[in-house]
Order: sequence, then structure tokens, then C-alpha cells
Amino acid sequence: MDDRVRSCAPDDGGTVGGRLRDQPLLPLRSASSARNLGSLSTAIQTTLPVAGSDRDSPERRFVRAVLARYVWLPDTPAVTSRYDRRLAATLFERGVELIVVEAALLLADARRALREPWLAPLPQVRSLAYFQPTIAEVLDNPRPPDLDYLTCLLRRLRPLAELKLARLRHQEQYGKPGGSPGGSLRARTRSTR
Repeated sequence: MDDRVRSCAPDDGGTVGGRLRDQPLLPLRSASSARNLGSLSTAIQTTLPVAGSDRDSPERRFVRAVLARYVWLPDTPAVTSRYDRRLAATLFERGVELIVVEAALLLADARRALREPWLAPLPQVRSLAYFQPTIAEVLDNPRPPDLDYLTCLLRRLRPLAELKLARLRHQEQYGKPGGSPGGSLRARTRSTR
């Protein structure tokens, strides 16, 4: 059995199959703080992850946690930029709680994912800055975010996040769709004729 298939198999010895939402969510490689199934990629983040070393400051852990959730979301890039890291560090410096950022990320992405199907699709999110208005909205709310509601949003987004992960794995293994090595050369020769 292929290692990738084996890593998706349930721990009880069952076979990989059934509905997509029943499969375990494997963390994205670029989300360094999401290492196992019990990690923040499958649970609501209410506190900072545990320090990995003596040099692991609360700010670094906050930035890693925010960026791991950001990368996990279905409509976001698979890697982060230095601007995303800088914005996450700024949020930490401003004293924004992790649960507030978590709520804003889930809320904004759920609004995108669960909008009416007849509306035109929205473009992919390109930066963590996209979520700043939603973070401000959550901060303006006098009540703290409801964990049950956030868990519901997380469960609704999970199949889409798994689909994103499957697409990334497919691209890693086979390259981008329609991106055959000779494809661009053929297009160039047609345009020069």
C-alpha cells in the first residue's frame, strides 16, 4: 500500500473509504504548527500552542497558530508571505486574542464558502489582510465568540479544506492541471506562425 494512502487510513485498522467528511484531516506541510490529527488544524484554537523550544516566544507561537489556520482555510494560499507574518505579529502586538482571530478567519471563510450558488464565485484570498475587517467586526462585538458556533463553522469548512489538501497533493505529484511540459511551447509556436 502506498505511504500516502496508509497515512490516511484510520487508526482502528479500517480501510480508507466512506464519505470525505469522515476521513481524517491531515495538516498542510507549510503549516508548521499543525503536525498531527489532534492539532489546531482540527480543533478551535482558544490558547497558544505549546512551546517547542526555549526560544519559542509567545509571539512566535501566536504567529504560527494564526498562519496555520489561515493556510488551512479552503480559499487561501498554501503558503504564507512575509506580509502575512508581519500582520500576524502586529495582531499579537495589539493584544488581539487568538480566539478572536480564529473566529474572524472561520467566519469570513464560511461566509465565502456558504454563499448562494447562483452568485458569481469570489476570487481566491491572497493575503491575511483580507480578514482585517472581520477581525474588527469580532472585536467590536461585546460578547466573546461562541465556541459551539465556531466548531460548527469548522466542521462545515473541513470538507473544503480536505479538498484543498487533496488538490495540493495532486499538484505536487502530477503538476498543475493542463500544465504539460510541452504545452506552453506548443502555444508559443502557434502564436509565432
